[in-house]
Amino acid sequence: MTLIVINSASNGLYCAFFPIFTSNKLLSKPKKHAKSTQVIGDTRMATIKLTLDTRANCRTNEGKYPLVLRIGHKSKTRDIGLDIQVFEDQIEISPLKITGITNAVRHTKRIDQKYKDIDLWLDENKAMIKLWSIAQLKDEIEKKFFNKQPDLSLLSHSAKLLYRFHVEKRFSTASSYEDSLKLVIKYQMKQARQDDKVMIKTLFNKNMDDCFTVKEQYKQYDLPIKSITVSFVQELKTYVDSRSNSKNTVAIFLRSLQAVLNDAERTHPELKGHKPLEGIKKSSSKNATVVLTYDEIDLYRNTDYPTDSGQFHVRNYFLFMFNNMGMNFYDLALLKVHQFDGERINYTRKKNENSDGDFFSIKQTDEARHIIAHYSYGKNQDDYLFPILSSDTPESRIFRVKNDKVKWFNKHMKKMTKELGIDKNVTTYTARDTWTNLGLEMGIDIRKISSGLGHASVKTTEKHYSQTVQERILDEINSQITLRPLKINSP
Repeated sequence: MTLIVINSASNGLYCAFFPIFTSNKLLSKPKKHAKSTQVIGDTRMATIKLTLDTRANCRTNEGKYPLVLRIGHKSKTRDIGLDIQVFEDQIEISPLKITGITNAVRHTKRIDQKYKDIDLWLDENKAMIKLWSIAQLKDEIEKKFFNKQPDLSLLSHSAKLLYRFHVEKRFSTASSYEDSLKLVIKYQMKQARQDDKVMIKTLFNKNMDDCFTVKEQYKQYDLPIKSITVSFVQELKTYVDSRSNSKNTVAIFLRSLQAVLNDAERTHPELKGHKPLEGIKKSSSKNATVVLTYDEIDLYRNTDYPTDSGQFHVRNYFLFMFNNMGMNFYDLALLKVHQFDGERINYTRKKNENSDGDFFSIKQTDEARHIIAHYSYGKNQDDYLFPILSSDTPESRIFRVKNDKVKWFNKHMKKMTKELGIDKNVTTYTARDTWTNLGLEMGIDIRKISSGLGHASVKTTEKHYSQTVQERILDEINSQITLRPLKINSP
């Protein structure tokens, strides 16, 4: 029988007994609730509670569970271990009482006092805490109450750095840095006599709103940043060199790794002066400039390829880039139909993923117009002009798709070039190099060429095309000196 209290506006309060039938399950002894407190700043509140982590993977072989301080903030939770493992019947949470272990009373008092100190700190700092992420809140509690410094390991710092890049939409930079970290982890795997040829898709869990975390299977190969010494880097460089056919790959790897370590040094005062890559050569070898002649360009232009085949598209992309002052492939991929106004292509050069270069407005040649007409037919103004990126490609994937398409372009171009009997390594860069060199050979002022390329100064153009520029200068000097030949007396 259960007493029911009924409040009636007309008759006041009265009581009655009614039979209430319940299942045995509902009548079972209730479990003790975890001891908890919360800070209410707004609808998002920070909470802490003492509880056993009863997940299956946390259970010891004896059947014990770890006692943890569970932090809750903005609908997310994180645990801080308290270095105590007990059976479920050895602990009462509220009020806290631990039994059956060595120094049980001392542990109870220590943990209870720690809980109260954190509880008070949360309340005193609730206005500031509500602005933090749960990751930052956990770090602050660990530093303040557990004397735990942030784990200055390579992957733990990189997780924070790459998360920042994703927030800033610097996806390509994040990918490049992670590629270099993958090589470090593969080197560590080899040192541990594990298979270092496995494919690592990613080192981090990236499905969280406020942070990235290191995947569990790679934590064992992580290493403290301070353990990355000059000798370690030299051995690592040898390892990367043995896996690559290009010296530039090694240089890119070293520059990316150095960028990660530089960021760690700026972030953590205790790493100040830690520069293990300083003095190690990281410069790339300059790729040989490949230039086509007008006759060679005509070979591509006049060859019939099946409509919409790979060769058909690659030929058209190359000719369009050439007709537009050597437009780079990234800008080509990002062009949309509305950027052609009927006479000119208007676009801002994508210098890199987080900054734009100069604005260009280029009058289209007849050939370029013909290509635009083919690809714009039946499309909306906001559609991509060329079928390089699909309309549903997420922003975080654009750089990856673009890189894959560059490889696809170069593969087809290599095959086409060989079939045409041209003994040159033609790539996406060749249209730009060809446009530049043909212009210089025609005697066009290098300052105008530099402007067309979007270079910040003529020195940049001279640096990239030094041989052509130097030859032209010497030819001009020689022609001026020999303009009036000396009179030579016959013997």
